[in-house]
Amino acid sequence: MRILVTSPHAVWPADSGPAVRTSSIARTLSEMGHQVTILNCGRPVPADAARAWRSREYRARGRFGHFFNRDFRRAYREALEERPALVVSSYPYQALMLVGPAARAGIPIVYDAQNAEASRFRDLGRPLRARLVRRMESLLCSRARAVLAVTPEDQLLLERDYGCRTILLPNGVDVARFCPAPPDEGLLARYGLAGRRVVLYFGALDYPPNLDALRFLLREAWPLLRRRVPSASLLVVGRRPPEWARRIPGIVVTGSTDVIVAHVRLAHVVAIPLRSGGGMRLKIVEALACGQTVLSTPFGATGLPSSDEAALRRAGLEHFASRLVELLEDPPTPGSNAAARRLAMAFDWRRLVAAVDWEALASPV
Repeated sequence: MRILVTSPHAVWPADSGPAVRTSSIARTLSEMGHQVTILNCGRPVPADAARAWRSREYRARGRFGHFFNRDFRRAYREALEERPALVVSSYPYQALMLVGPAARAGIPIVYDAQNAEASRFRDLGRPLRARLVRRMESLLCSRARAVLAVTPEDQLLLERDYGCRTILLPNGVDVARFCPAPPDEGLLARYGLAGRRVVLYFGALDYPPNLDALRFLLREAWPLLRRRVPSASLLVVGRRPPEWARRIPGIVVTGSTDVIVAHVRLAHVVAIPLRSGGGMRLKIVEALACGQTVLSTPFGATGLPSSDEAALRRAGLEHFASRLVELLEDPPTPGSNAAARRLAMAFDWRRLVAAVDWEALASPV
């Protein structure tokens, strides 16, 4: 079956949650035997990066171009001429450009709602953006054959606000790639972390909720941790890190990396002090799959089971720093958390994507 996946974001390099989710779903569908094309903005995807799926690019035209973009409209019409059986649309922004051509061609759309977007913008204090996005979200939810929701919480919001049919497809992980292994001694030496007790925070740092979490770590938790555990170091990995973070003693800031798995394996504890944002955090599932000890806020752990404290530790912001100190005073061995690995296995992309009946979604009504 031919499947066209559309995204308002670049899928390569896969250094953000949207890029990882979109490319992972496409890769898994390809492994299941489907012919998949991703229509995305940005640079061409190298053949060795795309492998099983094909990439088509269009020119990005700023944030307004998420909603109206003549290059996307042209590329989308050309892609529909290849007669895909199904369009899988990531994010609601392109709804006005997506719905009409697909309806005229008789091709059903599945909306991959990576967040409940209008609700997310309201929570971020951006009401004007929330109203615009709500219109797009409402249109796409009303016309889509089905809506893929990342968390049960998002399912409730989308069904309540738009009366749509939702299917739960959580964020997953490539468990063959993200797996336990000893820390890379060369990387430890390169960053001056040999013999240190390493806390890792990673994520795209041009995303405001991730930057907010980093500020909390550095300004609230880090002073206490440095006093109580002098041998601790904080490793910060992710694109576009703030320059002020590099000036704090004990902080190692790497920027973006193509070998994120190797960096995840360096940590004794992975810290996720998120208090805003949306969806389900890919970074947590990736760290769990590597057998790492993860400390998250309850908000950060949205969408993940709460019954197994050994697999995923939770603490509110008021207790986050002290809980992090407790973990670092007697640090776990990197990669030794078998309960975390078992939990992550339930979120293998192959298992999650195969659970969706894609043939039924593409069949005539």
